[in-house]
Amino acid sequence: MLAVKGGKPTRTKPWPAWPVYDERELKALEETLKNRFWGGGVEESGPKEKEFEEKFSKFHGCEYGVCVSSGTEALHLALLSIGVGPGDEVIVPALTFWATGSAVLMTGGNLIIVDVDPETYCMSIEEVENSITSRTKAIISVYNYGNAPDMDKLLEIAEKHGLALIEDCARAHGFVWRNKPAGSIGDIGCFSFQQGKLMTAGEGGIIITNNRLYAERCRALRTCGRIRGDDVYNVGIDYWWNWWNFRMTQFQAAILLVQLERLEEQTKTRQANSEYLSRRLKEIEGIALLKIDERLTRHQPWPYLFKYDSKCFGNVSVKRFVEALKAEGVPCGGIDHPPLNMTLTAHGSGSRIIRKAKYPVAETAIQEAVTLPQSIFLGIREDMDDIVEAIVKIKTHSGEL
Repeated sequence: MLAVKGGKPTRTKPWPAWPVYDERELKALEETLKNRFWGGGVEESGPKEKEFEEKFSKFHGCEYGVCVSSGTEALHLALLSIGVGPGDEVIVPALTFWATGSAVLMTGGNLIIVDVDPETYCMSIEEVENSITSRTKAIISVYNYGNAPDMDKLLEIAEKHGLALIEDCARAHGFVWRNKPAGSIGDIGCFSFQQGKLMTAGEGGIIITNNRLYAERCRALRTCGRIRGDDVYNVGIDYWWNWWNFRMTQFQAAILLVQLERLEEQTKTRQANSEYLSRRLKEIEGIALLKIDERLTRHQPWPYLFKYDSKCFGNVSVKRFVEALKAEGVPCGGIDHPPLNMTLTAHGSGSRIIRKAKYPVAETAIQEAVTLPQSIFLGIREDMDDIVEAIVKIKTHSGEL
């Protein structure tokens, strides 16, 4: 009998806890507390902040790093640094957290929403090309569901049309595309350190780039318009209009320095477990997987996603399947955020959202996608087997639902 109908769950053991911490975080926080430099740096980055900016940007193949208060603000300031403003158009995919779109609206720019590729659930290259106009200023590529769009093609399109390519790497810490780390492929990379992300300090974000102009602008924009003494491009520019404070605290930076030490090992673990789970799930009729491009050599799920075909499960809806899988002891959900064409429209963002009449792939995803949180992939292979066993059990007893 299925657990959702009163039977015994497939799994009762706890899953790996998140976030991960040990005495290293405790020591780093104590050091910061005792040195009395707690806040974000003003004219210069604070000591922990500066160290993290240097180490994280280097790890991801960039020369400059600018810590900020969130991943949303990383995107916002990145767009401002390349000059996006009223009337400018920025292309984003329909399947992404709404911050990818709201960051564009925060600049006064126009948001162009494109559908996603049915094989990857990342932005459709064809849709991007068909959406470029004389007002297009930038493309925001989004790494999603442990996957990536065709970054080679996007870079080629951006260069051909003179557009900036901003990488939304909120879910792509440690990713590598054809030997280039995520965030270093386009003009600017933006990361989030929110509670559920692949490395976290509860909140926070960072902008990375190899372009000094963009880095200097972002540094000034995050801290009330203050200009650093070693700036080259900001000299003579008046940022009096900028009243924003988007600084990161030294406590966050201290935690993130330790989190960064774990990232490589955790990435390998998550990738190995997710690839093993994918091999096992291929054995189940009615479960389909996203296509991971071979050029994406290092990746990890955030979240892991598979497609569910209700016809192979007695026409049980995806919503009911998710309820049954949760009852079997497997944390799961559906598409974590509705498509942008539905979400932002519902919040009345007005005429600056330019969208098509239909988004067939993104809207179909709501009816077929099942997601698993990244933290469970820090476990062992037997944990993956439990997931498979639970799905097989539900399929075998689908008539109970």
